[in-house]
Amino acid sequence: MRRLVCAVLAGALFALDSAGTAADLAAEKKFQNVTVKPGDTLWGISHTWLKDPAKWDEILKHNRLPSSDPTVALPGMTLQVPITLIKEEMRAATLFYRVNRVEFRRQDTAQWKSAAEEMQLLRGDSLHTFDDSKAKVRFVNKQVLSLDPNSMAIIKPVAKDYDVELKGGGVFVGHSRVVTASARITPKTMDTEYSAKVRQDLSTLVEVYKGAADVDAQGKTVEVPAGMSTEVQLGMSPGVPKLVADLPVFEARAADFRGETMPGRSRIQVGAGVSLAAQATAEDINASGDMEALGADMKTLSIGQPVSGYHVQASRNRDFATMVFDKTYSLDENIRLGDENIPPGVYWWRVAIIDLLGAELPFSAPRLYSVGVTRAVGQAMATHTSFRLLRPAADETVFEDTYRVTGIVNAENLTVLVDGKPVRSDESGNFLATVKLKPGPNVIRVQVSDVLGQSKTVTRRVTYTPPAKKTDDIPMPPSLP
Repeated sequence: MRRLVCAVLAGALFALDSAGTAADLAAEKKFQNVTVKPGDTLWGISHTWLKDPAKWDEILKHNRLPSSDPTVALPGMTLQVPITLIKEEMRAATLFYRVNRVEFRRQDTAQWKSAAEEMQLLRGDSLHTFDDSKAKVRFVNKQVLSLDPNSMAIIKPVAKDYDVELKGGGVFVGHSRVVTASARITPKTMDTEYSAKVRQDLSTLVEVYKGAADVDAQGKTVEVPAGMSTEVQLGMSPGVPKLVADLPVFEARAADFRGETMPGRSRIQVGAGVSLAAQATAEDINASGDMEALGADMKTLSIGQPVSGYHVQASRNRDFATMVFDKTYSLDENIRLGDENIPPGVYWWRVAIIDLLGAELPFSAPRLYSVGVTRAVGQAMATHTSFRLLRPAADETVFEDTYRVTGIVNAENLTVLVDGKPVRSDESGNFLATVKLKPGPNVIRVQVSDVLGQSKTVTRRVTYTPPAKKTDDIPMPPSLP
C-alpha cells in the first residue's frame, strides 16, 4: 500500500504539509532557463545574462556542453543558469497560478501559446487571459501581478523603467510600476497595493487599496491615497481623486490578490497547529483528498514509464517557493508519509518520476491533499448574531484626529483585526481600538475570522475635518490714521 502511495503520488499532485516545522527547507528556485540562439557562445551568453561575465565557467558545472571552450558556438539547447549569477534585469518572472485559458507570447514573436503553471516569463513576454480566466505572476522581488479576465499585459518590457505595460483589461499589483496608453502609475510606499483597468476607449481607472500611488499623465502627477481612485482619459491629465465607487467589491479583489481569504465555507476543521494551503479557496480545500485516498487517486503518472524512484515535494504555496517536505524515494523504498512528521494540514503536492537512467522527469501539476485533519461540516459564521460593529455604525465625519472603534463578539474563538492589527476582547466580548486619522477620508477595516477559516470584513469611511481656524486668531490690518 505504501509503495502504491508512491506510484500514486507520482500520478497526481498533491498537497500535504505544514508550516513552521523543522523540515522547513528554504528551497527557492535556484535555476533559470536560458535558451541558446543560433551563433550563441558561452562567452556571449555570459556577457548578456551574467552580472559577472568572468563566471561563465559556473554554467559548465550545471550543463552538459559539447565543448568547454567559451568561444565555440553552441547547438540549440536550453541552459540552466543559477539565478544568483543572473543580472537583476534579466531574471525571469514565474506564472504560479492560472485558471482556465491563459496564453503567452515570447518577445519579438507573433505566436501565442498555452501557458503552464510554473513557467518562466522573460523580459518583454506577453500574457493574455480570456473569459473566466485569471493568471498570477510572481516577480523575482516577490511582488505579485494578478491579471483579470480578458486582459493582456507585457511583463517587464525590455529597455523600460517600469514593470508592466497593461495593453487591455485589468491588473492588481503591489509595489510594481504600471504603464497604460493613457497613464503611468508609480507606488509611493513599499506596501502599496492597487488596481489599474484599461477601458475600450483606452482611458485608465486607478484604485488604491493600500498605501499610495502617483498617477502621471500629460505632465501632471496626482497622488492617490488608500480608498481613493482617479480616472485618466486618453490625452488628458489625471482626474481629481475620489472615493472608490464600490469598496466592498474592491476589498474582495484585494483579498483574492493577497491570497489571505478563502471565500465559501470550509469543511476542514481548522484548529491550533493545522495549516492550510495558500492560493486555495474553501471549495478547493473541500475537494482535497485525504492521504488514504492517495493510492486510489494517483496511479496514472507512472503508467508506461520505466521508474526507479520518485521525488516528492509539498508546500503551503502553489509555486513551491518554500518547501515543507522534499524527499526522494527509490522504487524499493517503503514510503511512509504518515511517519514523516508532517504537521496536520492541507498542502500542495507534486511528484516527479525518476527513470531507470536516474534522470528526473518534470513535476506533475500541483494538487491538494490533507494529512491529520478532521473533516466536518462547518457552520457558516452568523455575523448578524456573533459580531456587531458598534462604532462606526456607518460612514461618518468627525472633527478629531483620533477615533475609537468599538464592537462586540458573541461567540468564542473569533479573531478581530482592525486595520490589520489584532484587537483583544474582554470577558464580555467587547473590543476597542483607537485609530489615528489623517485629514480627509480614512478607510477603517474590521475583520472577524473564525476557526474554520471563514471571515467577514466590514469597511467604513471616517472623514476627519480639522477644525477651522478661529477668526480671532487672524491679525487685523492696522487702522487708518
